[in-house]
Amino acid sequence: MAGQGVRRMRRTLLGYLPVDSPIHSLHPIIKTFFLLIVSTYPLLIDAPEWNIVGIVAMFIIFIASRVQLGILKFYTTIMLNIFWIIFIAYTFFGGYAPGYHIIGRVGPVLISWENVSWAITVYLRMFFAILVIIYFLSVARERDVILGLRWLRLPYVVSYMIGLAFRSIGLSIIDFHTIREAERARALDLKELPLTHKIKKFGLYIVPMVALALRRTDEVSNALDSRGFKFTGLKGHKRTDYLLSKYRFGGKDAVAVGAMLAIMAVLVYLRYFTLYITTQHSLLLKYIGGLLGVGSGG
Repeated sequence: MAGQGVRRMRRTLLGYLPVDSPIHSLHPIIKTFFLLIVSTYPLLIDAPEWNIVGIVAMFIIFIASRVQLGILKFYTTIMLNIFWIIFIAYTFFGGYAPGYHIIGRVGPVLISWENVSWAITVYLRMFFAILVIIYFLSVARERDVILGLRWLRLPYVVSYMIGLAFRSIGLSIIDFHTIREAERARALDLKELPLTHKIKKFGLYIVPMVALALRRTDEVSNALDSRGFKFTGLKGHKRTDYLLSKYRFGGKDAVAVGAMLAIMAVLVYLRYFTLYITTQHSLLLKYIGGLLGVGSGG
């Protein structure tokens, strides 16, 4: 049969996910909990090597959930831009204090190891957090967000508006790819441009992206109005949650939430009662500092 080799996919906020992905067997609230809980991990961790562990764990979760890793290549340039912005901001404009270890000088600007180490720390923390957000957008649908928030007993108006906000992220990414395809159709290949020109081009995307976002907002508003959609439901009647009744919070859902909360509890303890995940005890920073001739990595 010609259709036997076709893999069924399900539309998500960011792209498409195979129907047989293990994440679909979990309650929609697990995806919301993942975003709310796991996104706090980078905020609790300072030591770069532990954020690297988190980054590796996220790649494993991507693979286990059968998310196409090719989706990450679209964010390579963005991550490089973020790296250079953070590195320049902390290295050249991070300030100077007596006792800083000077490792270089660019004109009148002193480059200290303390500022460089913080640039590394902040970038890896942000990298981890961005992967968490990309994963959530790659596995969740607008309906999952609404159902998850309704399971938490948030008002329907609030849940739906948050769902639309997340949906707008996916639509903005689609618009971004549309602009890129239009450039390719006009023989503009960003791969051939130097990094400085790529950064400049990304800045120029703001105007068409805002214009497209405003147009989509108007389209969504008109679509809701044309279908007679009301946030409050029928007057005098409580809005029913039919789809929510189709999901049961089972044992594996409880295990997933318990594991995420347990990891967060451990990180909170290590953050506020020990020094194990701080930059002072970072083995990676000490190693890099040693290569640069700095006595202490922190």
